[in-house]
Amino acid sequence: MRRLFSPRWMLIHLGVALLIVTMINLAFWQLHRLDEKKAFNERVTANTAKPVVDYTKAAPTTLSSEWSRAAFTGTYDTEHSVTIINRSQDGAAGYDIAIPFTNEDGTVILVNRGFVPLSMTAPKTTTEKLTIVGYIRATQKRGAVGAIDSTDPTNTEFHRFDLPLIAKATKTELLTSSYVQLIKEDPASTSQWPSAVAMPELDEGSHLSYAVQWFFFSATAFTAWVFVVRRKLREPLSDLVAQEQTSA
Repeated sequence: MRRLFSPRWMLIHLGVALLIVTMINLAFWQLHRLDEKKAFNERVTANTAKPVVDYTKAAPTTLSSEWSRAAFTGTYDTEHSVTIINRSQDGAAGYDIAIPFTNEDGTVILVNRGFVPLSMTAPKTTTEKLTIVGYIRATQKRGAVGAIDSTDPTNTEFHRFDLPLIAKATKTELLTSSYVQLIKEDPASTSQWPSAVAMPELDEGSHLSYAVQWFFFSATAFTAWVFVVRRKLREPLSDLVAQEQTSA
């Protein structure tokens, strides 16, 4: 038994333990991601089914109300349009066109008018008064490894809908808590572009299968460790001495 507590074997035990703990944590992380995805799907399904409300009568935007639909009447401020770069849709690379929209009550909210492929040039946006309907979306923040947006005051290209940063760059009184993902305009645009941004896929992804894999890998590592330890315990002491002399 003492042979399993040598410095070499203690390192092996520690390494196996760390490996198993890491894989189990990864499995539970995937299960946590699955729960988040289910909650997201339920929220999108519930909120997109609600009736369209006038924005001036809508409740304050919160995470639970994201993806609800609201109507606005006003005008686009085309002089302060920005692009959200590195987007893709239907297999094509491109960008989203985002323009401040001044509602009748004076609220200025950023509207994502839609996706434009890199091979196309976005047509001019009307400055006439119109009514729009769109999904209410929350401002986006940079993640731990996300691309960094320029803080240059003349910058008009961004990687995400970071509304405080866009408001600062455009020097407008943008609402910084939420923006609008356009569904339709009245009167409607006669151009194909920009096209409506695709809705998120409401599946559960591969999180469950990944979790099962991590649990399987951890069980495999533990089984292999038990097999090796039991085999070592069955070795005659003379064989162990010979191995140590050979390694020396």
